[in-house]
Amino acid sequence: MPLWNSNPNSGDRYAPPPPKDNNEDDDDNDESDSDLHSLLAPYTPFLQTLTLSSFLGYCSAITAKRIGKSLAFTIGLGFIVCQGLVYKGFVTVDWKEVEKSVAQVVDTDNDGEITKQDLQRYWKKAKSILMNKIPDASGFGLGFMFGLRN
Repeated sequence: MPLWNSNPNSGDRYAPPPPKDNNEDDDDNDESDSDLHSLLAPYTPFLQTLTLSSFLGYCSAITAKRIGKSLAFTIGLGFIVCQGLVYKGFVTVDWKEVEKSVAQVVDTDNDGEITKQDLQRYWKKAKSILMNKIPDASGFGLGFMFGLRN
């Protein structure tokens, strides 16, 4: 014996509603459509700029963040292991020489220091690689910046 009467005409307020006829006009659906349109109206300009390029930019930023975090983890782990070996006396490291070597590799304007200009050059190079032949580069940039924020 079921817990409730499944006959929709039984008068039981907990009975399931009768099935709808497909030929009937669904006024509830029209109301929900108008509610959706009123909800999305303020965001229409933003939603119109969502393109494949902006989606790809967002995904690229998420990937870049993960790669950056993995790279930072690997470098940090390497430093900890190296410092442990230095502490125990197994190796000696001249950190000033390491810093000079890294600066020579990373420095783009050959001034001996890693500066804001060096970072800007790397950023421009990364942008030119990621935005090469993309039809909507501004959408890609918007998606990329939004992905970096999240």
